[in-house]
Amino acid sequence: MKTTRFLLLPLAAALSQVWAAPVAEETAELSPVTVTGTQQQKANTVKFNPKATLQPLPAGDGADLLQSVPNMSIIRKGGSSGDPLFRGLGGSRLAINADDQFVYGGCSNRMDPPTSYIHPSTFDEVVVTKGPQTVTQGMGLISGSVHFVRKDPTFHEQPYSFNGSTTLGSSGRRDASFEAGAGGKYGYARLNVSHNESGDYKDGAGNRVHSNFKRDSQMVQLGVTPTENTTIAGTYERSRGKAAYADRMMDGSKFDRDAWNIRISQRNITPWLSEIEARYGSSEIDHVMDTYSLRTIRDSSTGMQIKKANNPKRRTDTGNLKATFDWDNVNLQTGIDYMRDRHTERNGNENYASSPFKPTQSFDQLGGFAEAAWQRTDKQKLIAGLRHDQVTGTYEDKADSDPLKKTKYPLTSGFFRFEQTTGNTKYYAGLGIAQRAPDYWERKKSENLRLRKETNRQLDAGLIWNSGNWHVSASVFAGKIRDYILIEQHMMHHGGHGGHGHGHVMTMARNINATRFGGELEAKWQFAPSWSIASNLAYTYGKNRTDGKPLAQTPPLEWNNTLAFDNGKFSAGALWKLVAKQNRYAKGQGNIVGQDIGASAGFGVLSVNAGWKFNKYATLQGGVDNVFNKTYAEFVSRSGGFVDPAAGIKTTRVNEPGRTAWLRLQAKF
Repeated sequence: MKTTRFLLLPLAAALSQVWAAPVAEETAELSPVTVTGTQQQKANTVKFNPKATLQPLPAGDGADLLQSVPNMSIIRKGGSSGDPLFRGLGGSRLAINADDQFVYGGCSNRMDPPTSYIHPSTFDEVVVTKGPQTVTQGMGLISGSVHFVRKDPTFHEQPYSFNGSTTLGSSGRRDASFEAGAGGKYGYARLNVSHNESGDYKDGAGNRVHSNFKRDSQMVQLGVTPTENTTIAGTYERSRGKAAYADRMMDGSKFDRDAWNIRISQRNITPWLSEIEARYGSSEIDHVMDTYSLRTIRDSSTGMQIKKANNPKRRTDTGNLKATFDWDNVNLQTGIDYMRDRHTERNGNENYASSPFKPTQSFDQLGGFAEAAWQRTDKQKLIAGLRHDQVTGTYEDKADSDPLKKTKYPLTSGFFRFEQTTGNTKYYAGLGIAQRAPDYWERKKSENLRLRKETNRQLDAGLIWNSGNWHVSASVFAGKIRDYILIEQHMMHHGGHGGHGHGHVMTMARNINATRFGGELEAKWQFAPSWSIASNLAYTYGKNRTDGKPLAQTPPLEWNNTLAFDNGKFSAGALWKLVAKQNRYAKGQGNIVGQDIGASAGFGVLSVNAGWKFNKYATLQGGVDNVFNKTYAEFVSRSGGFVDPAAGIKTTRVNEPGRTAWLRLQAKF
C-alpha cells in the first residue's frame, strides 16, 4: 500500500487543481481511446504514439509497446524484458534506435534485450521501418528497424507542460510516469521520471509464473536555442531494475544503464542546405544475473544453496554527422556514423564484485550513407539509398597470434523504392539489400569458427487505400538470406557405452541459406458515428534451404480484430486475438534468443477496455485482458524452465498471463 500511495498522491494533487478548473468545449488534447492496434499510413512505415494507452496491459518497456504492431512477436521470458521479433527475425537483425543512439543489451545470455532499457513514456513517437528500406537508421537492417524518437518540445502557448499517468493492475502491477517541461525563445528543459513494478503473475491455470520485476528511470534534457534555426541539446538517462525469469535458472538482479548524448543542429543554412546535425553519445550497461537474489536453488546432495553470479558490462560510444539538402523536388540525406563497443565480464559466487572485469569482445564500426527522395510528379516518387560500413570484431581474450582474434567485415546495403498515387490509393514496391556482421552473442557461440556476414535480398511491395470511412493497407515481402546465422543446440555425451551416458547441451552457430515471404493486411471501417471496426492479418513463412527444414522461430498466422466506440468523452473497445497452431518447426534450431521446442497449439484471447474523459485535462481508462482466463503460450516463447522455482513447476513454454485487470489515470496540461 505504501507503493500505491507513492504512485497516486502526486497525480491526485495535480488532478485536484483540474477539478476546480472550468471545462472548456474544445477538442480533446488527451484522447480516451485505448489503442488496440497500429495502422500503416506510409510506405513500409508504421508510426504511433508511445504515450497512448495500449491493450494488452499498458506497456512497461519497449517490447510490451511493440506488441501492437502487426507481425511483431515477443519472446516471453517473464513479466518484463521480452525480446521482439519482426516477421520472425529479431536480435541484431532488428535495429533498435533510441533518440538516434543505438541501444544494446549486455547479457551474454540475452537477459536484457535493448528494449528492456526503453521506457516508453520518455519518447514522443515510435517509427517502425519494414525491411531494408532505409539506410539512415544504421547498418544491418535485415528485418527492419525500430526508432524511438524524442522531438524538440515547443512552448508557443504556455511556457510549461505537464504529463502524468498512473496504472494499477493485477499481480501487484504499479506503474507511474511524470513528465514536466518548461521553455521559451532561448531554450527549454524537460524531466521525466518513471516507475514500473509487478509481482509474479498467474497463467490461466492458476500457476504462479516466476516473473516479478521492478524498474525505475529518470531522464533530463536541456536545450539551448540561441536562434530560431539553432538547437544545442543534451540528454542524460539513468535506469535501474531487476527481473525474475521463468525461462532459465538465473534471474536478473541488476539492470543498470547510464547514457548521455549531445546534439547540435543548424537549420535553413542556405536555400538548398536545409540542416546539418551532429550527435555524440555514450552508454554503459552494468548487468548482474545470479541464482540467489530472486530465488533459492539448493544442491540436491548437500542441501546447500547454490550461489552463482555473472556480471557483464558493456560500454558503447556512438557518433554521427548528417546533412540534409533540398532542391525543388529532391531531398537528400547524407552522413557518416561511428560506433565503439566494448564488452567485459566477471563471474563467481555472491562475492563476484571482488573480482576484476576481464575484456571479452569489442567492435568498431564506421559507415557512410546517402538517401535521396525524388518527387518526380505530384503522383510519383522515387526513393533510393546506399551505405557502406566497415566493422571489426575482436576477441579480446584470444592471443594476438590466434587467426580468429580479429575479423573485418565490409558491409554494403542499399535499396530502391517506387511510389505511385492513383486516386485514393498509393502503390509502392522496393528492392533492398542489407548485410550484417555476426554480433556479440553469435560470435560467443562460435569462438572456434569464423562466421560469414549475412546478406538479405528482399522485395517489399504494398498499397494504402483511404476512402471516406475506410482505411486499407497491405504489405508483402519476399527475400533470400545468404549465410543466415543459425543458432542450434547439440547434446554432447560423456562416457557410457554405445554413445550413452551423461551429457550436456552445447549451443553453436553456423551459416545457412534461407528464404522467407509473408506480409500484413489491415483494414478499418468507421461504420457509424463514434463506432469503428478494424482487423489485421499477419503471416510469415521461412525455409532453411541448407537443411531442408522450416526456418526456426517463425511465428504462425495471427489475426487481430477490434471493435471500438469513442464519442470524445466515453470510449469502449474489445480486442479479439486469434493465433493459428504452428506445426512448422525445427527442434533445437533458432536464434540468439531461443530455439524451437516443438509444435504449438492455436488460441484465441478476448480483451476489453473502457475510458472516461471526465474533463479536458484527464482521462480514466480500464480494461480486462484475457477475459476468459485462457491458458496459452506463444510459439516463439523460450523453453519454460522452472516457472515456479519454489514449487518445482515446469512448463514447455512460458505461459502468458491469465485474466488481468488494470486501471490507468492520465493527465495532460
